[in-house]
Amino acid sequence: MKARRYITEYLFLLPFLGFLMVFELYPLVNMAVRSFFDANSGNFTFQNYINLFTQPHFRTAIRNSLLFASACSLVGGIGGTFVGYIVPRLPARSRNLLLSLYSLPLTLSGLVVAFAFIVLLGRNGILNLIVQRAFGLPRDVYFNVYSWLGLVVVYSFYQIPLMTLTMAAVFGNLDRSLVEAARNLGARPFQVWRYVIIPVLAPGFLAGMSIQFAGMMGAFGTVLALVGGAKNLLSVQIYYHASESTYNLPQAGALAVALITITASVLFLLNRLERSLRPGG
Repeated sequence: MKARRYITEYLFLLPFLGFLMVFELYPLVNMAVRSFFDANSGNFTFQNYINLFTQPHFRTAIRNSLLFASACSLVGGIGGTFVGYIVPRLPARSRNLLLSLYSLPLTLSGLVVAFAFIVLLGRNGILNLIVQRAFGLPRDVYFNVYSWLGLVVVYSFYQIPLMTLTMAAVFGNLDRSLVEAARNLGARPFQVWRYVIIPVLAPGFLAGMSIQFAGMMGAFGTVLALVGGAKNLLSVQIYYHASESTYNLPQAGALAVALITITASVLFLLNRLERSLRPGG
């Protein structure tokens, strides 16, 4: 009876395994295999990977993606941690309302968000016009939402709420008795944070940063809607090599493998750091 029950349970997993094989594993394996063949001759080659290290625009794309993902994750991490610290201290009704509002950005399309920021912070955006008129600034002085800084600000619209949802749960589960015990033993506020709160919160913070970094390495839709190919990122390079005039599917595959490898390596390091910071880790 026990064996039959296990067989029945595994049968329910078959649809999921089939979906995983057809829509995730097969495309990934196919993409990786194609990246080792020349787009014109069809011969086996490592040239697509050599290009990643010899072509300046590919090296720039890798560097830009790492810096952009790190900057967005850092802004989201700091902003989300600050709001997450405040959330558990709010009354239940206000807390639930704030968390509900913070969930909305995660459901919005990248195109919708891009259009909203163009209306607000474009060259003739509402906020830019208000600031120009309020301070008497010339028309060529405005916040440029199409710059790297502008893109980081736009993506903080997603990143801060995402980190807030993570850190609000972490702060909410903080054992207050540890804080009270440290204070009763004479610890100053800085020492309470340094030796009690931060070590307890660090694993959750790093887990949240891992989610943010992985998402930002693949940031694509909003960037494309705002600046097209003006900003050189790995995700944008993959798009242009998979669909535009620079169509080269094997090269797009090599770029995608590089993106996955870099992201997985950083997540591995963050995971190792997060495990080492766990109590008893």
